[in-house]
Amino acid sequence: MIELLLVDAADGQPFGRSELPAEQLPDSFAPHMQLDLGDGVWEVVSAEPADRSGYLAAGRLVLTLRRVPSVDPQDVGFTLPTLCAELPPLSPPDDTADDLVLHEDEWRQAELVERGRRAEVEAELTQIRQVFAEHSRTVGEGEAALRVFEQLHLRERPAEPLLGALTRQRLFELLPAGREFTGVALRDGQGRVADSFAAEVGPVTVYGRCTDGVVTALGVTPAAAATVPGVPGLAELMREFDLLLVAWCSLRCEEPPA
Repeated sequence: MIELLLVDAADGQPFGRSELPAEQLPDSFAPHMQLDLGDGVWEVVSAEPADRSGYLAAGRLVLTLRRVPSVDPQDVGFTLPTLCAELPPLSPPDDTADDLVLHEDEWRQAELVERGRRAEVEAELTQIRQVFAEHSRTVGEGEAALRVFEQLHLRERPAEPLLGALTRQRLFELLPAGREFTGVALRDGQGRVADSFAAEVGPVTVYGRCTDGVVTALGVTPAAAATVPGVPGLAELMREFDLLLVAWCSLRCEEPPA
């Protein structure tokens, strides 16, 4: 059992305490992740520890949360400016597998892309910037303010972000992997991503798909923590394979340091 303490970010005071089986908790808690606690929707500000291995070791989890204001139905919009247009192929769910579980909206929201695809990346970023500029507004005030989007951009490019130079073996020679998952599954029993893999690397989890040992897609979650200096070994990986790190929702396209 994990001792769970809930803290209100508005005043720093605890407002809930319970004990839960570890299997009822997500694998990780990222900033801005939303939780329905029955009395309303709350947004994660911070989590200590932030991932399963940490709270299993500690036997305790402290979540600092901010209440998400309820909005008039006329104000409801999308909470993300962009999604990947095509989800990966799925196989039937396997409840016995130790999978990284992702919401379908998280798929490829931060990812590695070959530099040769830079023009496609910039074209997609231009479309997302237009969503921010022309189709977004703020609901609520102060710390409770929430940005919503009247439209979102479905990314179709790059359809193949990696074209065959990076192998799974070399990936984990360069990245110091901690916990390794069996693969990736989409939430709510939608299925397991075919030919998938995932492993914790520092503050993030890298995941993707490979064919015959060759990596064809490589994502990073949580997207907010996906930065070149923040992920051990990532700069070396990007330099060796001439890759860009693209965080689509935050409009970031990072190159490896020289």
